Amino acid sequence: MFANTSVQEFFPTPVWTVDLIAKLAEPLNRQLLVDLERMTSPRPPLPRLGVFWQTHTDMHVRPEFADLTSLIRKATKAALDFLQIDYRDFSITGCWANFNPPGGLHSAHTHPNNYLSGVYYVRTPAGVDSIDFFDPRPAAVAWLQRPRQINRFNGNRVTVTAQPGRLVIFPSWLLHSVPVNPTNQERVSVAFNAMFTDFTETMSATLHPGSLPFHTPPSHGPRT
Repeated sequence: MFANTSVQEFFPTPVWTVDLIAKLAEPLNRQLLVDLERMTSPRPPLPRLGVFWQTHTDMHVRPEFADLTSLIRKATKAALDFLQIDYRDFSITGCWANFNPPGGLHSAHTHPNNYLSGVYYVRTPAGVDSIDFFDPRPAAVAWLQRPRQINRFNGNRVTVTAQPGRLVIFPSWLLHSVPVNPTNQERVSVAFNAMFTDFTETMSATLHPGSLPFHTPPSHGPRT
């Protein structure tokens, strides 16, 4: 009856997952935990459940994090090469550590004035080893029928596994969140933003909500 049937996926949203080999990831993560503890100690107690700690956004210019910064730049360049973007140069506009304690969460948010964002996982206890991405198409949630089996064509949320040594890169406009930490261990990750240098130099700097060494970001703009 049908001469031909095909399915085309228009306007895809790419999310890149990069895994370091264990012999590189394990020593890197051990040293990151040492350096982060040295940089942030002592941390004052959190005022309430449901919040989290973040460092300043300057980790990419600190010499002790040079190896991680190099990894981030290489992975970001590979993502831009995949997209075949024409640009002169890009900059890491911010890089910071997230400490998600028991009961902590990161509500859904985006990263304004950036092109790509990402997160590198240092420690991810079982039970808080994921990141959720939400369908960016506003019309897609106008009517949601119950699926026989959830897949990329009928779902409106995708969960990506977070594990030590994994770097996840995604468009900065893509809505994402981290669920509540139900464990008694702290989840540790390092997030970053990247933007084309011409934009940051001539049009607008990146938007970083909050500037305290440790803070609970305002509801309108928490970071990964």
